[in-house]
Amino acid sequence: MTTLPSASFRDPENAAFEHEGTWFRIAGPASTSALRTLRTADLYSALVAEGSLVSFEELSDDDAAPIIRAYAETSGRTPAPDSRVFSVERVDVVTYPWEWPNSLLESAALLTLDIRRRLLDLGLDLKDASAFNVQFRGMRPVFIDLGSVEQWRPNPSWNASRQFIEHFINPLAVGSGERVTAADAWNLGGHRGLRSDAARALLPRKARRSLSLLLLQATTRPVEKNAPSESKFADTANKNKDLARNATRSLTKRLARQVRKLHGKEHATTWVDYGTRAHYESDDLTRKSAFATEFLQAQPDRSRLVLDVGGNDGFTAAHLARHAGARVIVMDADAGALDVLHQGLPQDIAPAVTPILGDITNLTPASGLLNREFAAFTERVSPSAVICQAVLHHVVITQGTPMQFAVDALAAFGAPVQIEFADENDQKSRILLSQIPNWSGEYSTEALLAALRNRFAHVEVMGTTSATRVVVNAWDLLEQA
Repeated sequence: MTTLPSASFRDPENAAFEHEGTWFRIAGPASTSALRTLRTADLYSALVAEGSLVSFEELSDDDAAPIIRAYAETSGRTPAPDSRVFSVERVDVVTYPWEWPNSLLESAALLTLDIRRRLLDLGLDLKDASAFNVQFRGMRPVFIDLGSVEQWRPNPSWNASRQFIEHFINPLAVGSGERVTAADAWNLGGHRGLRSDAARALLPRKARRSLSLLLLQATTRPVEKNAPSESKFADTANKNKDLARNATRSLTKRLARQVRKLHGKEHATTWVDYGTRAHYESDDLTRKSAFATEFLQAQPDRSRLVLDVGGNDGFTAAHLARHAGARVIVMDADAGALDVLHQGLPQDIAPAVTPILGDITNLTPASGLLNREFAAFTERVSPSAVICQAVLHHVVITQGTPMQFAVDALAAFGAPVQIEFADENDQKSRILLSQIPNWSGEYSTEALLAALRNRFAHVEVMGTTSATRVVVNAWDLLEQA
């Protein structure tokens, strides 16, 4: 069963649809007109060249016909007779706002506002301001929801401002302190953004004192007999369109200023200072990076998309991007470490590395309507290789996961795996073991190798990064009975 994005369920005018490995937009007449206006403008070329917008092309009637038939058979909707089809550039990885560190949500917010500002110059607008409209290539946001582009209807406000506040400003405000993240706020909101009344109760002290934030949040409160601003101000706005356009531009700038004000401090988390790596000698770090690079270079396709489990501040990811030409997803459960990654990664390799909040023992499951609206992490991320450096002692010892299950979690991606394993004599492992009275699990290099051989046809010890840290490669996944 194909997993479709939310637009395919919730927007009858314009749907995203995957067919035979290609993404399409099936657009009704109004949406088609807006997309044609954008496609023929200089702005389109500029946005695509910047990497800020996915490219798209309108299909001929003959090419569109089988796409519309396939959509009609699977979508639960009957397309309008005059619908048009656009092929759409694919993004390699889909992630969700509750998997983003604050820095990614902030950049997605600013891109949304920048695109809206520039669309207004063409007489176009964004009919919604969903965070799901944006994805990431490396750390660069790219706008993917072509269906949200529409003709501007004279309006001094913006009907999508409430959604923008709930999807971006409220989570960023709650996450602007040292402990709670914007992703936490998204989880609290049931993956629908965060209402202003809930946000006010959770704001850190500095954000709670912000008058500009309070005034914006007040605009989202339900009002009896409330009507969309485009209806309420329609007559006045149509009589003076330039004045209305200037007013809504001012609102866009005001929202952008608020987003920038909410840029928080690094989160005070367990591994935010891991970058010092005082427990590694410099030669150890050199060997660590060299093993990972050699692992990717052993097969031509391994650098295509690397999942760096517990990649922390991106030390290894940066090395792999630069020396192995790898595209890397750094998955870590520590928001503070990912804050450091975003701020410290060199600009020349930033397009190749994406930080994602996640825990290998608790990956995002499928959810939403029919469990098809939001796909599971393992469905969205299909790595060509998995790197797991100095992580398993936390998974097996601290979290009490049996070694075989920990290996199974890595093997679930169906890709070759390299593990740097801190053995039972490693100082960090011994500290963890000492903190758990009567710990009786199985934790040793032998246990790791046995677990890997249950899942992979080839398992090879490659060497050590220190006296107590061994590097093991495993590839060619075995079929499970």
